[in-house]
Amino acid sequence: MKTISSFTQSIANIWRRILSAPTTWYTVLIEWSIIVCAAYFFTAPALLDFDARQLQQTGEHNESSTRPLLAEIGILQHGEIPLWNHYMQTGFPHAGDLLGHFWSPIATLPVILWGGINGMKVSIFISFVLAGLGQWYLAHISGVKGIFRLWSSLTFMFSGGLAFLWRLGWYELLVGMAWFPWTFAAYWQALKKRDFTSIAWTAFCVAMILFTGGGYYPFYLIVCAGTMLIVALIAAQPEERIIQIRRSISIAFFSAGLIAVMALPIYDGYRLILRESGEDLVQQGSQPISYALMNYAISQGEWFNTDILGTAGGWNWFYTGPLMLGALLFLPLAFQQSRKKPILAAMLAVSIVLLLWVANRFQPVKYLYEQIPFLYRLRFPNRLLILAASPLLIVGAASLQGLMVVIRKRFRNYRISFAYQNNPPVRSTPMRGITTLAFIAILFFSLKDVYLTNHSFGFVATAIEPKSLQALRYLKNQDKGMYYINLGGGALYWSWTPAAYIVQLPVINFNYNQHLTNRDSQNQPDSPFVATPKYQFSPTLEPPIGATLLKDFEGVGLWYFPDALPFAFTAPSEELITGAKLDPTHITEAAARYDGPNRVIVKTSKDHTEDTVVALVSNYPGWKVLRDGEPIQFTPVNEYLGAPALPGEHTYTFIFDPPLHKIGLTITLLTIFILLFLVHREQLN
Repeated sequence: MKTISSFTQSIANIWRRILSAPTTWYTVLIEWSIIVCAAYFFTAPALLDFDARQLQQTGEHNESSTRPLLAEIGILQHGEIPLWNHYMQTGFPHAGDLLGHFWSPIATLPVILWGGINGMKVSIFISFVLAGLGQWYLAHISGVKGIFRLWSSLTFMFSGGLAFLWRLGWYELLVGMAWFPWTFAAYWQALKKRDFTSIAWTAFCVAMILFTGGGYYPFYLIVCAGTMLIVALIAAQPEERIIQIRRSISIAFFSAGLIAVMALPIYDGYRLILRESGEDLVQQGSQPISYALMNYAISQGEWFNTDILGTAGGWNWFYTGPLMLGALLFLPLAFQQSRKKPILAAMLAVSIVLLLWVANRFQPVKYLYEQIPFLYRLRFPNRLLILAASPLLIVGAASLQGLMVVIRKRFRNYRISFAYQNNPPVRSTPMRGITTLAFIAILFFSLKDVYLTNHSFGFVATAIEPKSLQALRYLKNQDKGMYYINLGGGALYWSWTPAAYIVQLPVINFNYNQHLTNRDSQNQPDSPFVATPKYQFSPTLEPPIGATLLKDFEGVGLWYFPDALPFAFTAPSEELITGAKLDPTHITEAAARYDGPNRVIVKTSKDHTEDTVVALVSNYPGWKVLRDGEPIQFTPVNEYLGAPALPGEHTYTFIFDPPLHKIGLTITLLTIFILLFLVHREQLN
């Protein structure tokens, strides 16, 4: 009991340290309850239906769902962390995937509880809640109080940018974006305090952003944190500056330790995974600041895909209502009335820097891009408007708060009396009360407008393509072996990808803008063989060459390729070299199966010597092989998995166990232990 009491007291102390500024517990409870309830009504119809057949179809939701489904297959069905994705192309590393988000608990814990599709939707609901609470936290430490703090929180949660991310199905980006307000608030507190708890808390918030992948967020984070640090150093006393720099380095150090399990495998991914998107030399979506700000005030549906006012590709939807921009007219009052001038200056500086970044087709940021061409790989600069809404709402809320304080002070001695006909006044109301009611009404109608506009834009309850489940389940029942399928022929049937993962059929033409570099060498003219699909789903009116139609699913044909290589086989070693062509009559098919996401088991029964066993799974650092449970030489063949084969009956187990994952996991666990130990020790002192 004493240990439990000590732990509870430590949590309470940490909570008080995080909130920092004085506030009553019931105020926090009421405002947080409002935020959670508002998030429920805003998102629940589309996200909390708990129907695994329902998945929004307005963007890239189908391809985004494949990673939660892979987590479901690995954890719930096989009890292990999925490090390899058998269902994308001829295999793809899940450890080291820049788009991966497995290590974010907000993404993965709901999958464990509710499965891939429902868990994905629940994690989005949680992310909206976290976005609102994080904005509340940021407003709280910025000195924004009461109705203005709540307005800032709800407006960010209802903002068009967050709805836009879900509308387009950019799942991991939304899960990560929710943590930026938390990180801004935690980092500012860590700069001002002298405790270790605030460092650990900030490192945790940073890790929650970086765990969601995406590739762009580390750059966003570095620029925003650097801007805040510069403002803090300017506002600090000379003797405090070196301390703030040291604390920033400590945060970066512990953040790196926390994300090591995800970050270290990216080294192999960076070398061996080719991103197909390339550079965006035009920087589509970049706008002059004056035009960019208009995105926050335009709510017409046509605006979403309009090429106008400096945009070059559409996809503009960042509505927060005109009040946020109108409030900036009273910005001087925010600094005049606030006791938190340094953090308001930091939020204003971050807003300006982000808006300049959106305008990167123009000077001065254009010069920076010309000097550092790598920056052209950071596409979609208009996404920065999603992030910029957070600090802009802080300075906007502080400005409105300052305006109300000035009005109430100026009219504090005035009262309004109400009389009926010629009777004496029967009621007298202070102008302070009327001013407060007027601001409540303004904030309420602003929130209502933003809520209704972005709710209808962002959330559409639709279902997974029913035909895809019907067709793929039919194929799985007809052929329970191992093979690749092609969805769509020339163009991928994106809406079929969730069903392929649910049924667990590997899709050889599922690229999602990235592929292993060795896929290119596998497909060279002098390659001895190449993996091809055994079955294809494509229009019945467009028969593929060499295929036989097996079944028609309302215009989508199931085609069979009799000449496709088996998934696993043995063949003479001399025919498996570059320049030679494998004779299909010389191969012997081997039984193969997946044993979880990280293993392929192949069983052979042969009489010939000098053969090699091959599994048509792409080679990548971390693969090793066991023969009958004993380690043997791993021999890749044309960048596929391979090993020397012996006569007789044998079992070959190919295991994906990348060393960088094990090293990273060790560092992450050690970092967590150190942080918990140091925080607990600090709470006891």
